Amino acid sequence: MYFESKEALAAYFSVNTDLTSLVVDNSPGLTSLPVLPSSLTDLWVDNCPGLSSLPALPGSLLALDVSHCPGITVLPALPSSLTDLWVHNCPEITSLPTLPRSLILLRVFHLPGITGLPALPSALTELRVVNCPGVISLPALPSSLTEFRVVDCPGVTSLPELPASLTGLLVDKCPGIPGLPLVRSPDRDRLSA
Repeated sequence: MYFESKEALAAYFSVNTDLTSLVVDNSPGLTSLPVLPSSLTDLWVDNCPGLSSLPALPGSLLALDVSHCPGITVLPALPSSLTDLWVHNCPEITSLPTLPRSLILLRVFHLPGITGLPALPSALTELRVVNCPGVISLPALPSSLTEFRVVDCPGVTSLPELPASLTGLLVDKCPGIPGLPLVRSPDRDRLSA
């Protein structure tokens, strides 16, 4: 939804008191967000070039998607409830905050400023790192991971050990990676690379 200002968004919150899902997009005049409702479980912020930061995230939040927000330089602390995190096309972000143990999906696309990722939680099942030329290494992969994609990351020169749980693998446009490590998996015949 388009919101002209922080005040307009706050007014929207006042008439939608049990809001669980919020999409804020194509709002170039929005320079900050008000305090978010404690009932919120899903937040998408897309194409808001005037935003320089996000407010504290509610403890109920399950999914966060931040896309095409060139003014945002850092993400706030992530709540312990978060299961899905997507960060796309935010060129000023140079690092990600500590990832909560509850996180199962992490997608990081087009973040030229980051050089690496924080430690990955043990519950993570899907990791995608795409077009992050500053990334030079990847953290250890959890044994729960089933899908792993690293694409267009020329700074990465090796992959961490691949877990036996992996059933989907894509490594493309990473010239620094000379070859794939051996995957010891009972499902390796189903593994697509």
